[in-house]
Amino acid sequence: MRSYSPPSSTYRLQFHAGFTFKQLEEIIDYLHDLGVSTIYASPVFQAAPGSQHGYDVTDPHLINPAIGTLEELRGIHQRLQAKGMTWVQDIVPNHMAYHSTNARLYDVLERGPLSPYYEYFDIDWHHPSFTGKVIAPFLGKTLKECIAAGEIKLSVSDNGFSLNYFEQVFPLSVSAYDTVVSADDIQPLQKLMSALYQQATIGTNMVHWVQRKKALLAPLLSTTWLTGLIESINGSPALLAQLAEQQYYQLTIWSEADHNINYRRFFTINDLIALRMETQPVFEEYHTFLHRLYREELIQGLRIDHIDGLRDPASYIRQLRWMFGSSCYIIAEKILESHESFPSDWSLQGTSGYEFLSYTNHLLTDHKGEIALRQFYKELLPATRDYEETVYVKKRLILEQYMTGEWENLVRYAYTLKLADTRINKEKLKEAVALFMICLPVYRLYSPFDEEIVRETFEQARVRNRTVETEMALLESFFEDTSDREKERNRLLFVERLMQFTVPLTAKGVEDTTFYVYNPLLSFNEVGDSPAPADFSLDTFHKRLLTRQQYTPQSLNTTSTHDTKRGEDARIRLNMLTLFPAEWKALVTRWRNFGFTGDLNDEYFIYQSVIAGFPPDGVVTPEYIARLQQYFIKAAREAKVNTHWATPDEAYEKTGTDFIQHILTDSAFLHPLREFLSVLDEHAFTNSLVQVLVKITAPGIPDIYQGCELWDYSYADPDNRRPVDYNIRKAALTSFASKDFSLSYLSANRPLGLQKLYVTWKALPLRKLYPDLFIEGDYLPLQSSSSGVLAYARAYRKQWVLIIAPLPGFPSDAATVLLPAGAPTRFRNVFTDEILTIKGVLSVSAILKQFPVALLIHESE
Repeated sequence: MRSYSPPSSTYRLQFHAGFTFKQLEEIIDYLHDLGVSTIYASPVFQAAPGSQHGYDVTDPHLINPAIGTLEELRGIHQRLQAKGMTWVQDIVPNHMAYHSTNARLYDVLERGPLSPYYEYFDIDWHHPSFTGKVIAPFLGKTLKECIAAGEIKLSVSDNGFSLNYFEQVFPLSVSAYDTVVSADDIQPLQKLMSALYQQATIGTNMVHWVQRKKALLAPLLSTTWLTGLIESINGSPALLAQLAEQQYYQLTIWSEADHNINYRRFFTINDLIALRMETQPVFEEYHTFLHRLYREELIQGLRIDHIDGLRDPASYIRQLRWMFGSSCYIIAEKILESHESFPSDWSLQGTSGYEFLSYTNHLLTDHKGEIALRQFYKELLPATRDYEETVYVKKRLILEQYMTGEWENLVRYAYTLKLADTRINKEKLKEAVALFMICLPVYRLYSPFDEEIVRETFEQARVRNRTVETEMALLESFFEDTSDREKERNRLLFVERLMQFTVPLTAKGVEDTTFYVYNPLLSFNEVGDSPAPADFSLDTFHKRLLTRQQYTPQSLNTTSTHDTKRGEDARIRLNMLTLFPAEWKALVTRWRNFGFTGDLNDEYFIYQSVIAGFPPDGVVTPEYIARLQQYFIKAAREAKVNTHWATPDEAYEKTGTDFIQHILTDSAFLHPLREFLSVLDEHAFTNSLVQVLVKITAPGIPDIYQGCELWDYSYADPDNRRPVDYNIRKAALTSFASKDFSLSYLSANRPLGLQKLYVTWKALPLRKLYPDLFIEGDYLPLQSSSSGVLAYARAYRKQWVLIIAPLPGFPSDAATVLLPAGAPTRFRNVFTDEILTIKGVLSVSAILKQFPVALLIHESE
């Protein structure tokens, strides 16, 4: 096994049927020329048919045929290896798809306790409502209503008997075979069902079981007695109802899962069922093929999706590190709150980088203007709750309307573990659990639990409700050590289980609800960031990066992902509103005369979304209008105020989409918008360059989301998964290398984003050329005569680079930057190729005269 260095940069690719291994092969040369060292791949394993993201894995031992083949991956590896490039693979250890193509799960549904995968999924088989069954919440109405409407049908194929609901297929459980026989007690049927049952019960593995079924059923499929049996049962609602009751699963209406459920979901998504990854057999079986890819050197690193969903993330990481070894680059998707640090006992290189997004987002915002915009929002909507109160209300909404089943299960678990007894009022304990979950200021805690966060959480919970003190004290004791070994074990089991649900509650309550409701400045309503008022300064930024360099220098520096709410340059545009609060207020006041009849909060969301995503060339196309309309519908449903995913108010949604159509085709709206954006973009373009330069040169590994090397004004998924035109990007790189190229060409084409691509093309190869400088090198904040200048150095032995960039609202006066004692004097500007002699002090205006940002590399005499 070769030893691999960490990436010098990653390029995130979203694989699906529309972007396959073949499409990747067409851009490998381009990515190499851009300076990318590592492909950062979305999940490539077999997923539910039509999957656009790959997180709904159905078989972790196979490459998704919609994406490509193992042989194609081997061919890609050879090309990457020849170019010195590597591959980081996104993996999904928390959950799989609840789908008929998930053979492991469907073996459980078919054979129940006889299946080798019976304990594979996180199912409570002893749940009082579903004892011995797993809920299958996929019906459009109740089971009784579906049977009466003829929507549930028995079917048979060489894969076995099944209950079908439209396109969904559920295997007939072996526990129902007697009911089938009783429907028509003929000898061939008795013989068949007896043979099938025998094969199911003799301990055959899943592969052999499937083979035996095919062998037994294939010759009989066209027989009249078998087809007649199917017709007879389907003609009898009573028999179908009896069959349904005999399954190892309980077919129910989809909404049942919101208040009564016995498997752990991913967030509140019914068709993603969680795994019991904390058990050794599940861990080993799940990672078998992945480890094979690593041994074969087809992949060199891993990104762990949703690590917070695992029962014990630290133990999982230890097992993963033991399996893959110390040379494997491993990071985890982990959202760190502003006051939260990366767990010190995780043997990982770091995170997937959401915290870096937050740092740069706050850095590239004018603080005074931000305060003014918050005040304007309060003037527009004086009844709006403050952010913290909104979060509380929305988390409680999610818990009470969408996670009641999980909430009830947690309380019952406390009694099952004998941590609570009959002296404890169950409803009051339930309220105490709710208050703790809602008031927890981080996604989850890890053992040993942070005492300060635990204390603060219970303080906030008690403020909310002092009538459940006895139950609150009991819950608080679960976080305290005890000498009673059984109680210690049980309290840890309970708290770990509790933590598996604080995560989806926070994600759904904050990211997927509050972020669409609390709208002072949408650029802060972002994964990893927060719209809460923050005391953030240039000094804060430097301190955060110094900490990053000390503890997680190999975390990704990301500014866009498949999960971000809007594109990285759309965020910068919104941030630039903080430079023009008075002008923005006047513009919005004028626009309000256009007569939106919906919610004012939604109207303000639309105006900010227009600013965020408006085409940089100013041309409004039907495609852009449709994109914004779809985004509005998604946002309004996520807000859960005027319309919902479960019960859409189509009339209200049409009010919004019609308004968008109206304003984007009305010159009275578009003319002042374009005038405003022409000024706004002068600042936005420059600050987007600052963002990408900092991403590439600051402590951490720069990560580029597909296509974001040019301007990215996309909205949330699926908008941010639109096809990327790589021909434009390839042609641009070719033009950069031509003898006729000049910096004036970039300036003249600013709306195209060529300056951003140029910065990326110039800076990424530098990281590749000096890996130790950017991974191990010191991060040195440089003193400036102006607070409007970002200046720092990276230094490793005799290698130095200087980064100089303007911050929002940077004045045009003569600012200077001081270099520390011992710094070299001769530098080359990577973007302009100027050779500079700097003796202790540099002039910012002189450095930035030819290009908006500067990257200076030490040149030997």
